[in-house]
Amino acid sequence: MNNRNVHRILIPVDFSAAGQCAVEYGAFLANVFRADVLLLHILEGINSYPRNWFEGGADASPKELLETRVTAKLAELADSITKQYGIYVQNVIKTGKPAARIAEAVVERDLDLIVMGTHGLSGFEELFMGSTAHKVVNMSPCPVITIPEGFKTSGFKTIVLPVDDTMHSRQKVSNVLPIAAKCNAVVHLLGLVNSNDKSDLNKFNIKLGTVEEAVKKAGLACIKKVVKGTNIAIETMKYAQEVNAEMLAIMTDHESNMTGMFMGAFARQIVNHSKVPVMSIKPVTGPYESAA
Repeated sequence: MNNRNVHRILIPVDFSAAGQCAVEYGAFLANVFRADVLLLHILEGINSYPRNWFEGGADASPKELLETRVTAKLAELADSITKQYGIYVQNVIKTGKPAARIAEAVVERDLDLIVMGTHGLSGFEELFMGSTAHKVVNMSPCPVITIPEGFKTSGFKTIVLPVDDTMHSRQKVSNVLPIAAKCNAVVHLLGLVNSNDKSDLNKFNIKLGTVEEAVKKAGLACIKKVVKGTNIAIETMKYAQEVNAEMLAIMTDHESNMTGMFMGAFARQIVNHSKVPVMSIKPVTGPYESAA
């Protein structure tokens, strides 16, 4: 999605109330960009669905009944999105591990963005738990927006852009600005610092200033704030809630060289606990690097 608009959005669907928040958010964003939507359901085991899904159709097997019910529900959901927004919606059903199939669909169909819930229920068992969301964020070649349960959006007027002292931190700017520009959003630059050294702070403020300049060059209002704390993830989530943000953007690799994991501790904490939708962006090149 770097430096270009969003044309195709993937929304994994599990038919839960929690997952519906992601559907509504993704459909709203698709309407903003006049993008196509791909609704994807990953078939799970029969025990993962309500028993009443298998009532009737005495001559059909449980698998056939399930596929029929899922197909009908996806069609109903697609129809409601098209009627509300007038956008093209396609339905796909796959079988297998959710994270792998979602990432596979992105490559197969050249998708620009994934919008999915962090938690959800499929029948009586959880389908899109945080662990699956983490896997999708790690595996997907395109940005992923994870939607917390219960979040309702009425627009994209406030976007939080955390910036730290890493080389990759500023890569998120090119992914966020197209959305912010389309929505005429106010961009909140949240500088995250962990040093008291005056020289380090001066260098960081220069880097933060270059991001501010890019935002203003795009014709957007920009609010800048620098925070420091023992847990910058908590500070980031707290600030996003304080300004009623509709989205905050992070890089997946933050602290990854220290934790030994591709998805750093900062990113994992944000995706799992944020009350605000999170856009997770994989760095273009290399692991975590210092920009100092």
